[in-house]
Amino acid sequence: MKIFRNPAALCILSLDVLLLTLQSCTKNTLDENVTTDYISFFPLKSGNWYIYNADSIVHHEADDVYNLDTSITAYHFQVKEQIDSSYTDATGKQVYIVLRYRRDDSLSVWTLMNVWTESVDKSSAQRVEDNIRYIKLAFPIDSRSRWNGNAYNNFGDEEYYYDNIFTPGSTGILDFDSTVTVVQNDFSSMVNKIYKAEIYAKYVGMISKQSDSVSTSYLPNGSILILNGTEYRLTLQSYQQ
Repeated sequence: MKIFRNPAALCILSLDVLLLTLQSCTKNTLDENVTTDYISFFPLKSGNWYIYNADSIVHHEADDVYNLDTSITAYHFQVKEQIDSSYTDATGKQVYIVLRYRRDDSLSVWTLMNVWTESVDKSSAQRVEDNIRYIKLAFPIDSRSRWNGNAYNNFGDEEYYYDNIFTPGSTGILDFDSTVTVVQNDFSSMVNKIYKAEIYAKYVGMISKQSDSVSTSYLPNGSILILNGTEYRLTLQSYQQ
């Protein structure tokens, strides 16, 4: 039996295969570069450290006779996070140990507060805080991205999403070319208000954090009165990478 080959057809077939191969390689390369670009908002390297100014306002229930928000305790201190050593977990993922310190002011001595861990892969950046795992970032970084930040813990579902993507940002002390905001909770009703968000800067990491959970009441003039609860801020003061 003779097999007739069409040289032109073979040439076209070979060209198609070559194009598909090149497209596949290009796509993989682009995907890898894009993923690396996303990961740059959550850089992990032993020796990196970050110093934050922390401000916490506690609104107590024991207000004055007019029910005004006068029973308040304000705290100001500093938090230092230092990426220490790393290890490979059972899944083969590189996990970094984060040592967290606290001091009252710049003249005080740092005291070890807790030890957390962080890790990142092609789909997300995760942090384990006091043995509770959170998905801090989900990739791709896109306005359409939605994810359950509590997917790996026993807390109720909390839908995280991005806001102000790739925009310049500032802490009032430091300026950054590209930042993304992760809104973790934004709930408001007649009786309470919850807002939690973190801002990340490219090549730096988290530059600020806000965590507010307060009970509220509306006054006759339409203004909001805080009855009790806590407002908390972390703001990056300095860092080293």
